[in-house]
Amino acid sequence: NGNYTIGMTILDNGDGYVGYGATDDVGIYQMLFLYKISYTGEMQILNTYYEPNTTFYPGNVGGAMIETWDNKLVLAYHYSQSGTSYGALMKLDNNLDTIWKKEYTPAYNTVTLNCFETSDKGFIITGWVYLSEEDYSDPILLKTDSLGNYQWHQIYDGTLAERGQNVIETLDGGYLMGGLKWNPPVYHSMDAMVIKTDSLGNEQWTQYYGNPGVDDDMAHVTMADDGNYLVATVYGEWVVSPTSRTGRIRLLKIDNEGHTIWDKLIGPKERNVYLKNMRHTNDGNLIVAGWAYNDTITDWIYEGLLYKFTQEGDSIWLRDYYYYHNQYDINRFYDVSPTSDNGYIAIGKARPDMGGTNNQMWIVKVDSMGCDTPGCATGVQVFELPDNVGGEFMVWPNPANEWFRVLPPLIPLNGGKPSWLLIYNNQGIKIKAIKIPDGKEAITINVQDWPRGMYFLRLSLNGKVGGSKKIIVN
Repeated sequence: NGNYTIGMTILDNGDGYVGYGATDDVGIYQMLFLYKISYTGEMQILNTYYEPNTTFYPGNVGGAMIETWDNKLVLAYHYSQSGTSYGALMKLDNNLDTIWKKEYTPAYNTVTLNCFETSDKGFIITGWVYLSEEDYSDPILLKTDSLGNYQWHQIYDGTLAERGQNVIETLDGGYLMGGLKWNPPVYHSMDAMVIKTDSLGNEQWTQYYGNPGVDDDMAHVTMADDGNYLVATVYGEWVVSPTSRTGRIRLLKIDNEGHTIWDKLIGPKERNVYLKNMRHTNDGNLIVAGWAYNDTITDWIYEGLLYKFTQEGDSIWLRDYYYYHNQYDINRFYDVSPTSDNGYIAIGKARPDMGGTNNQMWIVKVDSMGCDTPGCATGVQVFELPDNVGGEFMVWPNPANEWFRVLPPLIPLNGGKPSWLLIYNNQGIKIKAIKIPDGKEAITINVQDWPRGMYFLRLSLNGKVGGSKKIIVN
């Protein structure tokens, strides 16, 4: 519409793909748009959300829209009126019509851009605030109930500009926020930031990760299958110009106290590489989306980036994508989600010139190997149970209405370490972890309150995935 459209979030909701982004109101004000497309890419629903004399801003990282326990959708965003910014949360039905909208004004200016559904069916929101007109940004966590009603907020006041980008609930009932810090007057001062809080948002510890003197990237956080946390960012390596650097993707595993278990650089060095989200995949690995600047002799363009790797930081595949492929073209991904066919779908923007404003929403569907065309890669990943595991991994009934049972194989004790049954929703978010009892016992799982859709069950043996199953909840 008008000059540009940009897609920010995409999800597989069981009968197609849904998400949201931003477009302009005849070049004057920016508004949100909500969309649903079929599995083959046809537009089914396209709604716009706007108010007079108001500019709306979507969350600029993947995960700003989530599917809730009651099979509805919630999205985080903010909007600006007369120079003041307001944080906001909106709940939608399956036709993408508004059920409720809430706004939050805990500070002079408030920016909210990501949310996570908590175990009490409420929401935790992250972003940043400006406490005064002269103040640098400070990260914020804001907690609501299931109807979006405000419960509490915490602001984390640092000495530099700091911002929250994504947040998860931790196993101890607290929260882990990924974000960034930088010194606005100084080039190449950006570092990744991770803040751990208790259940009321009180800060327990803060860690920064970066290369002094070179811009890095924001931190994206998620749970690891062994109960620790994974942090994805970019490690800046070499300054090319005041606004450009080379870097490599960096993956860290940290424990609940913020101690680093391991720290790895993965993938090739690329110029101006940035990440916009990280999700769990259906087979127990991780995938990130973003972009990198390809400045070879023949190519000077930004290309969309998808990178899949294991939870131990071992590369599986890395692919670049473009729609426009002339000098100075821009192709960027802001989100990627696993799909029910074990592939992935990514969304962002594509533009045929680096300095223009005619962005177009860009959606790319790929298979399990990251191929957008058949045959771009050979080979498959096979996950087999170890030889000393007896019996079959069984799940029934499937589909399930009120409950289902899982009969795990007979798993011998692995050095005294327990094995776990892990359950993920179709957004790649872990929703349950069940310790597998000794001996061969069936586990009954109640799904009466679960949203309809596909779920993924995995066995975790000593931190490694040893088998997987799918189940449909009707």
